[in-house]
Amino acid sequence: MANIEFDIARRLSDRRAGAKAGIMERVATIATAVGLAVIIITLSVVIGFKQELGALISGVQSDIVITAPQSRGVVSAVGLERHAELERLLEHEGIERFSPFTSKEGVLKSDDNIVGVLLKGIDTLYDSSFYTKKVVEGEFPRVGQEPRSKDILISRRVADRMDVEVGQRIEMLFIDEDGGVLRDRFVISGVYNTGVDILDERYVLTDMRNVSRLYDGDNDVVTGYELWLDEAVDKQAMKSLINDELLMLFFDLGLEAEAYTMEDIFPHVFGWLATHDVTALVVIVIMIVVALLNMATALLIIVLERERMIGQLRALGMRRWGVVKLFLYRSFFILLRGVIWGVVVALVVVMVQHIWSVIPLPSEGYLLDAVPVALCWVWWLMALVGTVAITLLFLLLPALLSAKVSPAQSMRYE
Repeated sequence: MANIEFDIARRLSDRRAGAKAGIMERVATIATAVGLAVIIITLSVVIGFKQELGALISGVQSDIVITAPQSRGVVSAVGLERHAELERLLEHEGIERFSPFTSKEGVLKSDDNIVGVLLKGIDTLYDSSFYTKKVVEGEFPRVGQEPRSKDILISRRVADRMDVEVGQRIEMLFIDEDGGVLRDRFVISGVYNTGVDILDERYVLTDMRNVSRLYDGDNDVVTGYELWLDEAVDKQAMKSLINDELLMLFFDLGLEAEAYTMEDIFPHVFGWLATHDVTALVVIVIMIVVALLNMATALLIIVLERERMIGQLRALGMRRWGVVKLFLYRSFFILLRGVIWGVVVALVVVMVQHIWSVIPLPSEGYLLDAVPVALCWVWWLMALVGTVAITLLFLLLPALLSAKVSPAQSMRYE
């Protein structure tokens, strides 16, 4: 048996014959399109911020850092001895790679400027692919070669502040454990740019042996280890597991070390990102409420406009539930048109920003120089299905009102 309610609703929604939609139907369609487009774009931006900043910080700092507890994953006068048992622990399943590093805070000095930075020493185990992609001038420093090079890699931001360029020599000043001043000179081999000021203003890379010299030249003592995890591994779970095993090493060997995640090292950044989750939730709720109210209003007016048709259908034998189904189908067709337009508009906006980054950001306040967007298809699908389901469920109430129309009352006058 044909679904007569669906067929009537489809014919009422058909615009191929040239009939124009009523004003309330157009308002409902536009409200749905705008609401869904804003929801999709909001999800893309929020997830894009998390992914982009997470990838940048992970490339610079790694997923997990193991250092002495005094340093909390950054830098400390207390180092770690390179012990075979510790490095064997770092070959745990789920850890993609690890690399030792040695770091010391210092000051870059030129004739007219000084900039405080963190000199980070790396060895041949370090995966330089991230920085290599971010080099905008010169090349990545030579590491592990003989004779030892004095190359350093500085950021574009630091180079501009210091007014220096590739190939130029630059002096660095350090404070030793006794409060004395240490001096060393380096050659700028390259300039990088990640676009994240908190990273670019901080890190200067060089051969680990250059930094070890500042700690009495002991190459067997490092500041810590950087760990990069497999993509599917939960960082917090891996951190807890590593700390449990480090605790056992402390009891067995007296080795004092602790693992820290990016969230521990950059709490202000990830706290700032958490506030965006709340903002996104508020925006999504507001847009859904606006779409619901507009759809409900439109459906109520459509019911009133079709009161005579409802009376005729009821007089011809259509049951109350049939009338409810008719207006639910009618709502679905209006909703579908709004959903299609909303998805199209959102995809165009997201793809244009994803490819060309046409919307910039002030990096001083937002850490990135352009609005990041993620192609989060699963989240988009969830938002789409959730919006349609919630809207149809909410529209059940005005649809039920259509069943209250009396055939005699609606057909009293011609």
